[in-house]
Amino acid sequence: MKWKIMLVALSAISCGHAYAINSNLINTQTDLSGKVTISVFERIAGSAQQHFIDFAVDVPADFVAIGGGVQGTNYPRGNLLTASYPNGTLTRWLVSTKDHVDKNPVRIKAYAIGLKIAGLTRNQLKSYIAVNVNTSSYVQYPDVSVGVPAGFKMIGGGFKVNWTGAGNIATASYPATSFSWRAKSKDHVRVSPATLQVFAVGIRNNIPGIGQVLVSIDSAGSSFAQHPSSTVNIDYGYALTGCGANVHWSGAGNLLWKLVPSSSGNLHGCTGASKDHKRYSPATITTYGVGMRIE
Repeated sequence: MKWKIMLVALSAISCGHAYAINSNLINTQTDLSGKVTISVFERIAGSAQQHFIDFAVDVPADFVAIGGGVQGTNYPRGNLLTASYPNGTLTRWLVSTKDHVDKNPVRIKAYAIGLKIAGLTRNQLKSYIAVNVNTSSYVQYPDVSVGVPAGFKMIGGGFKVNWTGAGNIATASYPATSFSWRAKSKDHVRVSPATLQVFAVGIRNNIPGIGQVLVSIDSAGSSFAQHPSSTVNIDYGYALTGCGANVHWSGAGNLLWKLVPSSSGNLHGCTGASKDHKRYSPATITTYGVGMRIE
């Protein structure tokens, strides 16, 4: 089943500083033009839980939420990713995690990437953004893609595993092409089919009075390991808008436990990490960073 969410504009509330109700600002970056501002917000769970469902990270009232991420844990057993996607009004990023078979409660760290463009109100910016969604069939290993509408550039994406029973865990959420986002998940050790939703976030190619949108997608691979990880930095002049990762697994499988925005000085990008779980099954992982700028 495939459909498009046509985002409904809400009244923007002016805000003189980057403040969100339930999250903390951890970094801000701009593109080369100075028109694009990206701020990354973090929320840490107040207590450890085995399962988190739609744990929300707010962005301030003058931002649009266009990306995000979440960190579970790979130790001692694992708390693994099942969702990272935008809410319908782009006011928050929603994440979900779970332990699997073995108990491993954790205080997750969750992130939202907020976007502002100089010269546009939040309502105006939101009117230039579209989110497309596609849902997989009900299977043990869901695999589904979705593209952005014609006339849009893809600036990010996300996923949501609709699991029941033992559970079904994400293994991929990444830009399959410059215009489509792909997600994959799997049951593990125990049979537990699910459906999987994939989200593609797009912005108009050209914004009147602002300029043309350019997008850069960068990637970095890992070594072959039981717990592979990699970090990618986006190109100079671009501002980070989305994070993705694809686990190249075989055998029993290797599962995502971390997909987050990352920064080191003036470098901005994404970190992805996965792990085998209860069965020896090394793999590699490719992490993706998506950035945008105005020309």
